[in-house]
Amino acid sequence: MSENQAYDIIVVGASAAGLRAAARARRLLSNAKILVIDEDTYISYAACGMPYYISGDIENADKLRETAYGIVRDPEYFRTAKGLEVIIDTRVERIDRDARKIYCHSIKTGEDSEYSYDKLVLAMGASPVMLPMVPKDSKRITTLKTLHDAIDLRKSLERGEIKKVGIVGGGFIGCELAESFGALWGVDVVLIEAASHILSNILDTEMASAVEEYIKSEGVKLYTDCPLQEITESEEGVTIKTSQGAFEVDRAVIAVGVRPNGKLAEECGLKLGKWGGIVVDDKMATSDPNIFAAGDCVEMKHMISGKPLQLPLGSLANRQGRVVGSNLGGGDERFRPVVGSAAAKIFDMNVASTGLTEVAARNGGFDAGCVWGTLTDKPDYYPESQNVFLKLVYDKGSGRLLGLQGYSKGEVVKRVDVFAALLKHNGHLEDLLDMEFAYAPPYAPAVDPLFSLGAMARNAMLEGIDQVRPDTPLGDSIGVDVRQPYEVESNQLSELDCQNIPLEELREKCEELCKDRPLLAICEKGVRSSESVRILKEKGFTDVKYLGGGMHMKPAG
Repeated sequence: MSENQAYDIIVVGASAAGLRAAARARRLLSNAKILVIDEDTYISYAACGMPYYISGDIENADKLRETAYGIVRDPEYFRTAKGLEVIIDTRVERIDRDARKIYCHSIKTGEDSEYSYDKLVLAMGASPVMLPMVPKDSKRITTLKTLHDAIDLRKSLERGEIKKVGIVGGGFIGCELAESFGALWGVDVVLIEAASHILSNILDTEMASAVEEYIKSEGVKLYTDCPLQEITESEEGVTIKTSQGAFEVDRAVIAVGVRPNGKLAEECGLKLGKWGGIVVDDKMATSDPNIFAAGDCVEMKHMISGKPLQLPLGSLANRQGRVVGSNLGGGDERFRPVVGSAAAKIFDMNVASTGLTEVAARNGGFDAGCVWGTLTDKPDYYPESQNVFLKLVYDKGSGRLLGLQGYSKGEVVKRVDVFAALLKHNGHLEDLLDMEFAYAPPYAPAVDPLFSLGAMARNAMLEGIDQVRPDTPLGDSIGVDVRQPYEVESNQLSELDCQNIPLEELREKCEELCKDRPLLAICEKGVRSSESVRILKEKGFTDVKYLGGGMHMKPAG
């Protein structure tokens, strides 16, 4: 074992949180001895960019490791540019909290070493969940954990070794990889999800349904409600056995989620949370005041539900790292509870969410109300405008904002970001109507989609202009289709007995409708049908609602 060396600060983990903490501490403590240790060869790379390297959108792996001005972030870079000592290919095996020492093992040389610390930062990240039936050390069955995994998959694609791939897991990574394999390389993709729908942490069923149909239209064979039963490897390939049959593929990728790397913390007696992440306070200090933790290995708190959660995102890891570094340098910075904002690009579809889904809101005890809107990211007349499909979740009693989710080929992430800012400040529906949105036709319509959603929800709460959810069975109502006849002909609603009365004729012809049956107003986007509900109520119809999001948001089939 090498002789003990003493440092003021030791950081375990050389990715976003760890290196951000170390670099920030160095700026505030110019004379401190700071050491960063990582068990990988590659450090400080953009792991969230790996699907786009696999796809070929990013030409070479070094792009994920480079600064904005083209310098690779390796140990030498951090020594010269940041004043940090970084040791790679070295695993921290034990922490002695009483002696304030860590004990390490070099993966390359086999040499053992020990280091003393004044303050310790744990930023070990998270590791992919490996299901018990998955063979270990398989060359054909892998996860996407490290840059090594991404490089291996890319090389196999370049050599033409993968003609058909099976992806187990329909979360962000699984959906992004479906595009990575299929779009450029032309690989046949089978995407398998055990839950009832994909992206279940951020989308409710009816929202996910539209994304699923889009993924299928891109050639992906998608199976939901499809638990994995067995997966085996042979010389010919991989057999994936599920509740819906067996799939023969050349390579399989397991993407069923991640778990925080909390073993090192647990073994030294630090407090762990419900999901196995390290428990920290708002200054990112652990149950030991001399040890901080940040990044994917820690447990966070959801601002709205108040529940603990894991949210492995580079954006949060960087923020947490800065908080740690500032506090190590004598500051008093805090990391507050999160609202869970997330986004993904799936082929040409943008999917994003923040706050609580309807299911999560109801499970959290809220009296959740919802409105759905098919709106546009720019004025309808503008050449590049796209429909944006959004769902707003709010508390019926107070009007408090709870969550937003959406999908679009246009600008949906912007709306989610604005909404997230309101969530962080305990926003209510009236705040959506009071927001000042930057407006010019190339960027947004005069009435922003978030304003429209807020108005829909307020109309429901205060005036009884109610929607039905897009996936509601419609057989018990009589439909009032307020579209133009040519629209009805091109997109008919066969499951409902409908009477076509265009909105412009409704005031004069509404007496043709039956007042003894529930009425459901229908149009393409929900705008005309919302107005028609108001007209019909003024004419004495009491049981009348409209289809949320219109025909555009009604799930296929």
